[in-house]
Amino acid sequence: MPGYMVSTMDILVYTSNFAWIILIVVFLAYGQRIQIELSLRSVNKRLQKLEKMNSDAMNTFIDALKKKGVAEADAKAEADIITNSFLIQPTSLDPHGIVNKLEQLVRNYEDFFIGRLKRLMPNEQIVSIQNMSNIAESALALNEIYKFVRHYYISAKKYHDYYSLIMLQIQMSSIIDAAEAYFESMPAFISGESIGDTLGPVVLTQLSPNVQYKEITKDTEMGETDFEGRKLLLIKAKGPGGTVGMPGEAISKVLDSYPASMVITVDAALKLEGEDTGETVEGYGVAIGGPGTDRFEVEEAAARKKVPLYVVVVKMSLKEAICKMTDKVRRASLDASEKVKAAIKERTKEGDVVIVAGIGNTIGVP
Repeated sequence: MPGYMVSTMDILVYTSNFAWIILIVVFLAYGQRIQIELSLRSVNKRLQKLEKMNSDAMNTFIDALKKKGVAEADAKAEADIITNSFLIQPTSLDPHGIVNKLEQLVRNYEDFFIGRLKRLMPNEQIVSIQNMSNIAESALALNEIYKFVRHYYISAKKYHDYYSLIMLQIQMSSIIDAAEAYFESMPAFISGESIGDTLGPVVLTQLSPNVQYKEITKDTEMGETDFEGRKLLLIKAKGPGGTVGMPGEAISKVLDSYPASMVITVDAALKLEGEDTGETVEGYGVAIGGPGTDRFEVEEAAARKKVPLYVVVVKMSLKEAICKMTDKVRRASLDASEKVKAAIKERTKEGDVVIVAGIGNTIGVP
């Protein structure tokens, strides 16, 4: 029989098939390890970005303290203490009274920030102290985000936990977005400019720019004005320092003192992906963020007095909420004030008392 001649093309086909077999075997044996290594590199690259933002935020906080006359060593020590502090939620084993416990803890934690900064800068005005507290909160948030990501990255690397690593990798884009928002919020707090979350108090200034306010509870004030034959009780945090006040306690106190026909809360609201910044929407309930203690107080008082709760909110992203107020948000505040006026005219009658609370941080708003 004549010998079979192997062509060059046959050799290439055999070699290609053999190579594919080797690759399949390698992938089956080491595929997960290869994927883990690629994922680790991807997460590590973003972790380094978080580390730099965290370091820069800490240095920004320290520099802000130094500009107020604080010695560098004291500024570094204080920054380390504040940005590593934390709040432990009250136990929910017995839910009875948990709201009061949480409210007490939140107030203690807020006093911790203000108290330490007052001792560090005894000659500074309260407005400056409050703004510095906002800077500290941004630095604290960035530090927590960085430590959270670092923990899961190191744990996944140590234990070769592929599934936790993939979950972290999936969440990294939203985590980076949040970190950048906190980092970019610091210049506004340093300069004392209004931020997106100042929308609520800004709406009140548009409803009645010349109203005289008086403090009715800690860092929270009320002003009285007339509109279309109704008495408006305007409630907001006391500015122009960076504070949100105690709107729950204030509204509850006013509800016990006045025969209100309606409570309107105006606030910024986080938008969903696909929603437009500045979209103004209306609804029912209490538009107060945070741990929920303020919202609980208003709901309890309103239910006791049978007062309807109306809401006007303006949609924006986290970055737009905590960074310098954009022109788009400022224009939306005009639309929100018009919606508040329309709600008052449509849902109340002449002679009624209406509570309008501008919820949010009053930085930059007198």
